[in-house]
Amino acid sequence: PRWAWDLDKIANLELSDDVVSLLMKEMRGLSDDLQLGLRVASCLGFCVSYSSLDILSKDLGVDLRDLLDQMVQKGFMVRVDDDRIRFAHDKIQQAAYEMMSTQQQLESHMRFGLAICSHTLNDRSGNDELFFVAVNQMNRGGAGSLPDPQQQVMVAALNLKAGKRSIELSDFSTALKLFEHGISFLSDDRRWTSQYNLSLKLFDSAVETACALNETLAVRSLSEQVVAHARCPDDKLKCLYAVAKSLRLAFKFEESRKVGENCCCLVLCARV
Repeated sequence: PRWAWDLDKIANLELSDDVVSLLMKEMRGLSDDLQLGLRVASCLGFCVSYSSLDILSKDLGVDLRDLLDQMVQKGFMVRVDDDRIRFAHDKIQQAAYEMMSTQQQLESHMRFGLAICSHTLNDRSGNDELFFVAVNQMNRGGAGSLPDPQQQVMVAALNLKAGKRSIELSDFSTALKLFEHGISFLSDDRRWTSQYNLSLKLFDSAVETACALNETLAVRSLSEQVVAHARCPDDKLKCLYAVAKSLRLAFKFEESRKVGENCCCLVLCARV
């Protein structure tokens, strides 16, 4: 044929701010339920699984699958396959997301994350995708949108689990972000007191992962926290070993040697 159209490329052409404004105006003319469907999908991402939508449908008391199928007919969404749907353009997702205030966005992320998390904890199928969606949503909500200290600890522990799973999948960059998110959910006044063991695991995991990524500054700043708050010499060893390794990888051999000697001293002191 003389003309060949790449519909995906056409759909993703850069749109101006004026077009986004028009989309937002059109969205506000939709019914409340359809607006809700778009807002929920925008929180979950550019591409959304029906599995996630089905879980949130129960929490919100609406049929999100049906609502977003209607949005497909209106051109706002596109079906990817039997279990996934995506926005027709990232600007449409942006417009739907910006229909909410920043506080509403944070609260929605946390609510959706908790709802999906509750489902995954009761689901024995071990669905990694839903588990990561849940943790990601809670992280985007942040500790500030979760006032219950016990729930904050739960999310911190889930980040530790997700980070370790990411390492098993050889995704070290994601793992480091998850460990850091986990740390952020432990408030300063509880981090090294009532949640000492969880904090130590998160920091040690973060230091080791940062070392694997050759992120020297992250290794140093995270390890300083452990050294400052560790209750015994043994609790410092993992992070100090990572520091020594990181310095060696950065060709700072003398500094690495000194840290290594410090590790040896700590081991000897622990045995005395």
